[in-house]
Amino acid sequence: MPEFQITMPGDVKEIIETIENAGFEAFAVGGCVRDSALGRKPADWDITTSARPEQVKALFKRTIDTGIQHGTVTIMKGNEGYEVTTYRIDGEYEDGRHPKSVEFSDNLIEDLKRRDFTINAMAYNERRGLVDEFDGCKDLEEGVIRAVGNPTERFTEDALRMMRAIRFSAQLGFEIEDDTYQAILALSENINKVSAERVQVELNKTLLSPHPDYVQEYENTGLFIDYLPVIDRVLGDRRAAKVKILLKKVPKTLVMRYAALLKIATADEAKETLRALKLDNKTIKEATWLVEHADDKIAELESDVRAAIHSYGRENFERLFLFEEALIQTAEETLQIPMKERRAHYSNIRRMYDRITERGDCTDLKTLAIGGNDLMELGVTGKQIGVTLNNLLEAVLENPDLNDKEVLKNMIRGTKL
Repeated sequence: MPEFQITMPGDVKEIIETIENAGFEAFAVGGCVRDSALGRKPADWDITTSARPEQVKALFKRTIDTGIQHGTVTIMKGNEGYEVTTYRIDGEYEDGRHPKSVEFSDNLIEDLKRRDFTINAMAYNERRGLVDEFDGCKDLEEGVIRAVGNPTERFTEDALRMMRAIRFSAQLGFEIEDDTYQAILALSENINKVSAERVQVELNKTLLSPHPDYVQEYENTGLFIDYLPVIDRVLGDRRAAKVKILLKKVPKTLVMRYAALLKIATADEAKETLRALKLDNKTIKEATWLVEHADDKIAELESDVRAAIHSYGRENFERLFLFEEALIQTAEETLQIPMKERRAHYSNIRRMYDRITERGDCTDLKTLAIGGNDLMELGVTGKQIGVTLNNLLEAVLENPDLNDKEVLKNMIRGTKL
């Protein structure tokens, strides 16, 4: 890779210079260096330093003890926070995530040694330039995800790194280097030590990446065989190829991508899986709904479309349109033939929906021209109020011209005669 200079934000440059002027080393490190090397704008900037946490704190007015026992102090610049972490050497890992001890170091290379992948083990400052002890730039050039040093050691230290290898592969379109991949195969069952919240983050990032179909690697490597058995089964199914195409066709949202991933599972299995991942209730509800209703058939009648809008809700209905478009594209790509009838049906339903929306047809009790107080004035009481309103709504869904207060009142009077 050609030599490059990183244009660091003013705050980052100032933090590094302040630490250096005090006689210590300081570098931008990790993902921000990787993204800069790729010509991308880093999402955040991490700094590593030879200064001890208390020495860092003494140099800045506003600091937060983010993880001071592990050497991390957050320096506040305006509303932005920048994590500054002391060079360290991790002790033995006993739980597949946390080192038993942390030893601070004065050696940058010792600190970089403990990082996960070569592309994340680069450091930079303006005085020294790029520090790339493990050939991260070469791996960026060649499109390779490679563990720093011994991959078995790196994955034993933190089992989540196995998922991170696949996630970075999906985000960057890179291949996982063979020794690194073989270590994942050998250690895959260790993923069971990792919390659902951390697994969810990596899976979310994989699904929202430019290559969501790389999720297949979680099944290929055995990482999900016990942890997320429904997803493992889906990705091992004969229909997995269609699932992977669908993942690329649906819009890039978690709801759509999880619904696509779990399309061939049952709604109950989808809900159970998403709950196991500790996703938020809204995402669980919306993705599960799509799994349940993706194959619903709606007749090409405006009354049926109004009934579906009432039953589904407009947000779900519009989400269903997007999902159906992706399903059609998937079928066309899989079969290599145009889905003319299916597209025509989809277009007709879409046109009816748009007409109903433009006219403002009543599709729920809120837009019904009559309410509970009107019914009470007509002598309707108790539970019968709700029953009557729903009956009137059914009539209006069938014929929107009936949605007039006097017309509906006369209908009620007629039923009472």
